[in-house]
Amino acid sequence: MSDPTILEMLRSVTFFSGIADGHLEELAKIARAVEFPARHEIFREHDTAEDVYVIISGEVSLVICEPSVGCRQLMEVGAGGLVGWSPLVGRHRLSDTARTMSPTTAVAINGEKALALCSADPEFGCEFMHRTAIALAERLSATRLQLMKMSGFQLPDAQIESD
Repeated sequence: MSDPTILEMLRSVTFFSGIADGHLEELAKIARAVEFPARHEIFREHDTAEDVYVIISGEVSLVICEPSVGCRQLMEVGAGGLVGWSPLVGRHRLSDTARTMSPTTAVAINGEKALALCSADPEFGCEFMHRTAIALAERLSATRLQLMKMSGFQLPDAQIESD
């Protein structure tokens, strides 16, 4: 039996809007509610990737660090957002650090078990992974914006061939 509180949390976020209750009930069985105080590290870049987090309330900062450059915030993720997506795409290590900016409530979903649910029900799996891909596209856009801020917005004086 799934935890009714977790089920209500899943129902409340935009990431899962329109997903059938039966699927949310299955997700709730492999999930747990977690709460973090402000300025808490949920996970660290390069940690083992196990859980995926759906933010219910609060704000989470996603940061990447490179010893020669320092740390850069990629973006902030709020209610309805997905963090820690790595286990959903077969990555065994996390690619950034997630730190709460305010007290945060989230639902932690075991990535391996989520993939098993996706395989067992391809229609649900396709929709779940589609939504995950949207979250990844947002991360890619945030990373590109950071790169532009660091290197400038001007194109170099180079001839660009058109199609």
